[in-house]
Amino acid sequence: MAFVSEQDLYRFMLRGYHVFDERIPSDRLRDMNAVIDTMNAADFDTDAYPRVAIERRDGEDGVRIQAVVRNIIELDPAFRDLIDLDYVLPWIVTLLNRPPRITENYGYFRDANRPADYHAVRDGGQTRNLNHRGSPQIEMVKLVVPLTDQNADTGTLSVIPGSHLLDMRPPFDLDYADTLPELRVLDLAAGQPAIFTENLYHAGYPGANMTRQRRTLFFSYEPSHHADWVVSPSDACVEACTPRQRKLLRKPGRWHEDWSAELSAIAESSHRGS
Repeated sequence: MAFVSEQDLYRFMLRGYHVFDERIPSDRLRDMNAVIDTMNAADFDTDAYPRVAIERRDGEDGVRIQAVVRNIIELDPAFRDLIDLDYVLPWIVTLLNRPPRITENYGYFRDANRPADYHAVRDGGQTRNLNHRGSPQIEMVKLVVPLTDQNADTGTLSVIPGSHLLDMRPPFDLDYADTLPELRVLDLAAGQPAIFTENLYHAGYPGANMTRQRRTLFFSYEPSHHADWVVSPSDACVEACTPRQRKLLRKPGRWHEDWSAELSAIAESSHRGS
C-alpha cells in the first residue's frame, strides 16, 4: 500500500524538498511561542533549563545574535507532538525506506535585526540520495516547522532544488546568496511544515527586514540504527510520549521494525475524515 502518492514522491525526489499545505493548530503554536517568550525573558539561561542544551552566539558587541536549543521536545508536550504528525510520518517512512528514528531535535532562534551571513550547509561530496529497488532510500530527512511567518524579508529556509542529485560541488561562492543560481527562498506561514533531504544544498536566508525574532524548529529522521547527534531525550520524556512517539525515540539498533500498522491507521483516519 502506497502512503505517499507517486506524483508527490516524484516531485520530492526531483526537487529534494516538499512544503505541506497543512498547518500546526493555532493553540499549539501559541503554547510553543509562549515557552520561547519565557526563555527570551530569561536570556536563554542554561541554569534555568537544565533538560535542554542551549548554545548562544553573541556578536562582537556582546549582544546575543541567536540561541540554539537542543532536545527541545523536553520543554513542553506541544513540541513533542510535532515528531509524528499524521501528514508527515508517511513521508518519513517512505523516503527513508527503513524504520525511522529521531536523531536530533532543536530550535533556532535568531534575534530581530541580527541577521547572519548566508552560509550553505552542504559543501559537496558524495550524494546520499539513494534508490533501492525503485524506491527512495535516503539517509536523513529533516522536518522544519516555523513558529512565525518566514519569507525573504523576515529570513527563512532557502534551498537549491535538485542539488541533492549531484556529486559535483557548485562552482560558486556558497556563502554569497546573490551568486547562487536556482536558489529558492521558501515562503512559509507560521506552523507550515516542510521536509527536505539533508543532502540538499540549504541554508537560512538572512532576511532583508528582520524586525522580530525568527523561530524555527528542526527534527532529523534517520534509519533506526543511526545514533543521536548531540544529546538524547531523557527517559522521563520518552516515557511521557505516546506509543507511536516512543517508537521514534527508542535507542538505535533496530533493523526490521514494522510501521505498516501505524501508517494504515493514519490512512484510515484520513479516509474517515474526508
